[in-house]
Amino acid sequence: MTRRSHPRVTLVTTLLLGGLPPGLLPAAEPAPAMNPLVVTAERSTGSVLLGRELDLFQADSVADLTGLVPNFAVVTSDTRGYGDIISMRGSANTLFFSAPAVGMMVDDVPLGDTSSYPAGLLELDQVQILRGPQGTIYGRNGAAGMLDMTTPPPGPKSETHLTTDYGSYDAWGARLRTGGPLGGGFAQTLQLYHQQRDGFIDDPTLGRAIDDRELTGGLANLYWQPTADSTWRLRVLAERADDGGQRLSSLASPDPFSVTSEIAGKTAMERHQVSLHWTKEGPWGRFKSITAWQDWKLDPSVTDLDLRASYPGYESSSTIIQDEQLWSQEFRWESPQDAGPWSWRTGVFFMNQASSGDATRAFPVEVDYGLWMPMSERTVYQLDQWNVAAYGRASYAVSPQLSLQAGARLEYANTQIERTKSSTLVFPPSVVNDDTGACYVSPELGASYAVCDTTRLYARSAIGIKPGGFSAFASTPAQARYDEDVAWTNEVGVEVAVPEQHLTISLAGFWNRNNDYQVNRPDVYSTDFFTVNAGAVSSPGVETELRWQPLAGLTVQGSAGYVNAQFDDAPYAGNAVPFVPEFTASLGLRYDLPKGYYMQTSVRATGATYFDEANHDAFRQGSYLCWDAEIGYAAQQFSVALFGRNLLDEEYYTFINPQINAGSPGDPQIFGIRASLDF
Repeated sequence: MTRRSHPRVTLVTTLLLGGLPPGLLPAAEPAPAMNPLVVTAERSTGSVLLGRELDLFQADSVADLTGLVPNFAVVTSDTRGYGDIISMRGSANTLFFSAPAVGMMVDDVPLGDTSSYPAGLLELDQVQILRGPQGTIYGRNGAAGMLDMTTPPPGPKSETHLTTDYGSYDAWGARLRTGGPLGGGFAQTLQLYHQQRDGFIDDPTLGRAIDDRELTGGLANLYWQPTADSTWRLRVLAERADDGGQRLSSLASPDPFSVTSEIAGKTAMERHQVSLHWTKEGPWGRFKSITAWQDWKLDPSVTDLDLRASYPGYESSSTIIQDEQLWSQEFRWESPQDAGPWSWRTGVFFMNQASSGDATRAFPVEVDYGLWMPMSERTVYQLDQWNVAAYGRASYAVSPQLSLQAGARLEYANTQIERTKSSTLVFPPSVVNDDTGACYVSPELGASYAVCDTTRLYARSAIGIKPGGFSAFASTPAQARYDEDVAWTNEVGVEVAVPEQHLTISLAGFWNRNNDYQVNRPDVYSTDFFTVNAGAVSSPGVETELRWQPLAGLTVQGSAGYVNAQFDDAPYAGNAVPFVPEFTASLGLRYDLPKGYYMQTSVRATGATYFDEANHDAFRQGSYLCWDAEIGYAAQQFSVALFGRNLLDEEYYTFINPQINAGSPGDPQIFGIRASLDF
């Protein structure tokens, strides 16, 4: 395969590594113990990944979390989250319009559709990935799981952290994080970031790469603590992406990193968030109010659909403009930590999501044998979704060994659509003006039992529901509507934690069944997708996780998960559910040497994945693994590292579109240098 050459390590790199003797800087402190996996009554089984653990796997995007947690995977075409599919234990969202299977919250602020999820990760204090339905402890419904991310709070003194990096494809970035007290009960945190790189996919027709990326943004928090038991927080985030085209190439191409298109493509995206948080502590527990407003705008997304130079007027292209505004309000009550045998969490939640879009698809059609004509379709739509929910979960310690758990969620969801779809060859326009609404009840039961001081057993059964709604891109009104997807999930597991050995290991088995599973199907008369209910899906599986420090300085982190997600009903009974990898696995090793030097390496494996219901071999990505590594020097106020990603230069697709016989190749081999400074 022909690739662009990687930049070499320059003399500056050599000076950075060799020109600073370790004796001039204080040695780094020993690595802290890995955060254990915890099973509690207040929260479901899940994984907590601290910032250091994310660094071990060089995770700087949501897609990079694939494999870090078993049976969690992201299918992406590298468009900042737009069109991404996130799955957990066999359940996933569709490309467009259906509710997320895996919900996402950042600093208690809920996100809307999966397409509007941020692709990149902020500098995080921790990421909590919870498996199974989470509608009984969160206002935002997570029918298959939840991503709960937290950014670092201000410390007792002012601090500033600056990180810069440079690497292959002229990639460079900078991050600045500050935080600390301001006086008078006020404190602040601030994150500013910029990232850019040249594209991976070359286009000889245009004489340049077409999928360059550039992102600039910032997050600011202002805290005010007027009394010892009350805290206010104002949170503001803004970012803008000015990217090239979607990372797509023809599956028939001998080089997945080359296309011959006359359309460069473009993705411009903006995100704004403002939220106000109030927390009140008392002997009765903790009360939280979170009021949030968000605006996500895609303007535009331009994609060449045939990925080649076409006759003028006969191009195949897609131009999409989309906007999503989200208002949410949550009131949450939590029991105090010393509440005795009882603990609980309950709340009420309101969300209004208004989405509008203007999409134009142009492509040639055969109107008679051998006679082709250019055709274009334009879809203009407005979707208005309302969710009102009350939720709660309580646990009771029957004995020091046994705890029982019960919870429920009552939710009303309503969706209204106004949509007009017109075509240059089909008259009259197709119009959809409709609404749908329903109440849903989602119960759960669970128990945990401490066999001894180090071993705990647990079991949980819950219902998760993805509400019904409408697909704006459907060709006919009958295609537009789809029904709710109801999942019954069950799991049993064991966790072993031996603190003196710095060891935590867990093993779980699960069996999920979805009725009326929501999937996308292509419209054979256009290049669009619409959502349908594909009958029942069964998803049995197993998973395990490991955190271990076998000796001083050595950290081991691993996970593995297998899921057999299959359709139970015709016409695809026995076929694998698309977009869900058969397995995920990861293993990371870090060794901290004396005097601040360290080295770390990690591998992530993803199992075979189909991208259509019929399971055609042409649209199947086989199993693959990516190997990353890093060596560096870390002191208390300074660090520098050389890193490599996909060291074996593995070729694979992170997304395949059967309609246009194209795929999104995964990141090629990348090298770089990163330096950071604390002051």
